[in-house]
Amino acid sequence: MLYSVPFSEKTKAVQYLIDHIPDETMRNVKNWMDQNGKDWWVGHHHGFGMGIRNLLRQGGFDWGPIDMDDLWVGLVERAVRKKFQCYHLTPKYITQQSRILTI
Repeated sequence: MLYSVPFSEKTKAVQYLIDHIPDETMRNVKNWMDQNGKDWWVGHHHGFGMGIRNLLRQGGFDWGPIDMDDLWVGLVERAVRKKFQCYHLTPKYITQQSRILTI
């Protein structure tokens, strides 16, 4: 269940994404966020999103298909924010799914 994934695991997953997503890809995601705001992920759910979910599973973060589907966007957003230290992006860029990380 979504709320049963500990915050500490989500934090580790964010760092894992920072360490394993190529820099160019992270810059592309930041550009998607800049161009599309909170809906940046909509056109990337199946291709890019599946790749992220698979990457997380390879890293030992397999919380089941529903939670993985619900969490990947927020995890990627947090990774981009942390990598580029762009914490000022919060209201425009952070989706509802990203806020789940704080629960």
